[in-house]
Amino acid sequence: MTDPTARRQPPGPTIGAPPPFVERRVTPRRVVDRMSWQETGLLARSLDILVADLPAEARLAGLLGLLATTVGARRAAVLSVAGERRIAVAAGAGEDPAEALALAAWLDARAPGSRAERAATGPAAVSIARGAPFETRADVTSEPEPHHYAWIEIPSSGRVVLGFDLPSPAATDSVGERLPRQMARHAAVALALVSDQMAGEHASSELLARDRERERYISTVAHDLRTPLTGLAGYLELIADGRVDDPAVRSDFLARSREIVETMGDLVGDLLEMSRIEAGNLGLELAPFSVADVARRVLDALRPIGLQRQVALRSDLPPRIRAAVGDRRRVAQILTNLVGNALKFTPDGGTVEIAGWFDGRVALVAVRDDGAGVAAEDRPRIFERFFRLPGHARITGTGLGLPIARELARAMGGELDVASVVDSGSSFVLALPGPAEVDIDVLRTALDAALAAEEILLEETAVIRAMHEAQRSGGNPEQA
Repeated sequence: MTDPTARRQPPGPTIGAPPPFVERRVTPRRVVDRMSWQETGLLARSLDILVADLPAEARLAGLLGLLATTVGARRAAVLSVAGERRIAVAAGAGEDPAEALALAAWLDARAPGSRAERAATGPAAVSIARGAPFETRADVTSEPEPHHYAWIEIPSSGRVVLGFDLPSPAATDSVGERLPRQMARHAAVALALVSDQMAGEHASSELLARDRERERYISTVAHDLRTPLTGLAGYLELIADGRVDDPAVRSDFLARSREIVETMGDLVGDLLEMSRIEAGNLGLELAPFSVADVARRVLDALRPIGLQRQVALRSDLPPRIRAAVGDRRRVAQILTNLVGNALKFTPDGGTVEIAGWFDGRVALVAVRDDGAGVAAEDRPRIFERFFRLPGHARITGTGLGLPIARELARAMGGELDVASVVDSGSSFVLALPGPAEVDIDVLRTALDAALAAEEILLEETAVIRAMHEAQRSGGNPEQA
């Protein structure tokens, strides 16, 4: 029991946040005093940034901006070699990240470290820290200027390396003077703290995004299985209860039940395929193969469907001796999916074409149709799992064909993308390495050029079609 006569203890002292650091307009005369004052200023500003109530990315951008200003650089980056190899580089809020990525690439390639270390860790993971409200990075002019890079290693801080983009060769020579080892060490400690926090925030965001994606994935799969199961159960119950006397109706119900089972089997097969892709258990057999042979076999297999739907199947393929490198069976699977989709979305009397050609060492295969096309905002989404274009709900499919096709292409060192023009058609372009090894950037450049050419072709087709329709309507008063 508390003694009411006991004297109440006074509350402890309240300690408020210190005021932000303010630079004095007095420059010490002695070099030692000047260096000490600069070190104090850097530490104070670093602490102001560290305790700011901002996301880790903004604080990291502020620290990198402070370092850039200290040495007179356009921007700064930090490479952490301890554990996972990571680079963080600063960029303004609305700035094109190309220059920031160029500094990161240079720092990753030129920073100290043995070949064995680089081989073991691989390329550094690069993250761009966008500018904070207190960003003090030196102004970046809009005019293109030459870049001069320099780095400073701080071995006692867990193998941290600072990189700078400087305006002149003279500035690179004076980096060590502007940022002495002791000041660099303090900065590296602050950067390491915020970099770890930023990595933690990114990891947490990724986990949350994966959880949301997993929930959506499970919900969609459950829906896509439950709907046909409900229909299947209804047909079988009617037959099992003896409520279908007409043999023709019973036969029709059994045929529909078989179609439902086949649809569910396709969905389960696609789910298993996607699971194998994500687990890295594809077991690809990469070898040279004839692009023309694979494409012709796919067309031959799907020609009966084309005849049934009154869609012409055409080909424009390279000579049989021209070879790409990939898993022949998987390439056939990709093309079968693309041609099958084209047949679904092409109207009666339309045309589906497979065209193949080589751009240097890159093999390109386009599957063209003259269907309704895909709007620009929907093109990235058609490669998402279970995504269906508006108005296409009646068309059968699992919604996993295109995501699987793209992942298979990437697993073979290739890529898959689409060019499309609304009311003119689409062209899905598959890019694969040729017999010689091809860098992924070279392959992507060839694919981008092919997509641009395919879009021009689709636009020209749309103009020609519109002219023919105008001529027909002009020649027939009833259609005018």
